[in-house]
Amino acid sequence: MSHRFAYVAVVVSACASADVAPAPDAAPVSTIPTILTGTYDVVGQLDLATLPAPAVELLAELSAATDTPDDPARYLVDHMVAALPEGILKVIASGLSGFVASYVELELDKIAPNFAPGIRALSLGLDTIGRHVTTIERLIIASDGIMTRSLIGLQLANTPVELAAGGAPDQLSITRAAIDGEGTVAIATHKLALPYGEMLRLGLDRAVIPPIDLGAGNLADALRDLVDCHQLGVTVAAHAPIGSVGLYETACTIAMTKLASDVYAKLAAIDDAPFALNVSGTALGLDRDGDGTMDELRSGVWAGTTSYGGAKGPIGAATFTGVKE
Repeated sequence: MSHRFAYVAVVVSACASADVAPAPDAAPVSTIPTILTGTYDVVGQLDLATLPAPAVELLAELSAATDTPDDPARYLVDHMVAALPEGILKVIASGLSGFVASYVELELDKIAPNFAPGIRALSLGLDTIGRHVTTIERLIIASDGIMTRSLIGLQLANTPVELAAGGAPDQLSITRAAIDGEGTVAIATHKLALPYGEMLRLGLDRAVIPPIDLGAGNLADALRDLVDCHQLGVTVAAHAPIGSVGLYETACTIAMTKLASDVYAKLAAIDDAPFALNVSGTALGLDRDGDGTMDELRSGVWAGTTSYGGAKGPIGAATFTGVKE
């Protein structure tokens, strides 16, 4: 992992130099910086109040797998039937879906005992990742106050993950920063785009899926593990007048793979439009060694709105801290 992406933890110890003792009447060293120039590793916390509409719709679709009394049995049967080859068999199977689903419901402890809780955990985990985001950023402040804000990664399941790991580039914004005589750093209004769909994809694969299925490397693996497609094929074939166990088993496997592909495609489509933070910021600047240059940003707060597809909304709570490289 590159040095620029290191997750920085700073422990400050108050220790005076043993070499030179200050004069008894010397003025205390100021901790208020006058110079902002430098590069700062920043960790941000976003508790978003507004999500992109496609993300909300996707979460609702996942919830639909378990939101009625005949789910998830009917949900599984409907997706299995949709994956059957076109023809008379599919037409007949579609008409029998409700009838067959009632028998699948009775056999759920054999077919998919963990499907309903697994889907609920996926939906809840994705919602949590989407609303509570820990960002890894970099602020570069030039001598004239011009500041570049870069979003370079996320903190997922206590592990820093570069956006580049999912194929998304760093996101940049140019603005200005200034400090007053009391050490308050003011950052002018600017817009920072979040690759929101990619962030959800990384969160799903790296943080949400592992606790549900340690052996799954992606959503397709997890869904196939949550459903015993062979047993589903056995149950459906036993109660349908047409079709074999193998046919229904294969359709089930195809359906789980397609369901995962559809979720990933919808996550990717979120980034067809930018999800942007339109914010200004304030923080407390700290000069730890008394040389006049800022070493730390504390108690940082972003204020503003989010925008997506022409719609604006409140940003929610947005805080940050930073240390100089």
